[in-house]
Amino acid sequence: MVGKHVSVANFKAIIEEFYRQFFEKPVSIRIRPSYFPFTEPSFEIDMRFGRSGWLEIMGAGMVHPNVFSAVGYIPGDWQGFAFGMGLDRLAMMKYHIPDIRLLYSGNLHFLSQF
Repeated sequence: MVGKHVSVANFKAIIEEFYRQFFEKPVSIRIRPSYFPFTEPSFEIDMRFGRSGWLEIMGAGMVHPNVFSAVGYIPGDWQGFAFGMGLDRLAMMKYHIPDIRLLYSGNLHFLSQF
């Protein structure tokens, strides 16, 4: 998402709403500092799952000013965020799949459940 007034607060609100709708229940997330190329600041997003603690679910960050320069935008005028999440991890969490290898096994009996 890119705009004149996009912030980390916008990112957090959008991601919380996405996960709330995806899992069909309220979620609790936290943001930890990290490093990813092309973003500054960069952060990891963790989600709390019941009493089992926090689980890292995605990486994200605010788009680095050099990225805006590279595409011809004036960095001081624009802000934005970028993120990446593994769809396989989301499927495992939503459908309680115990082993990621099941998704890549080619087992039609397993896959036909979804």
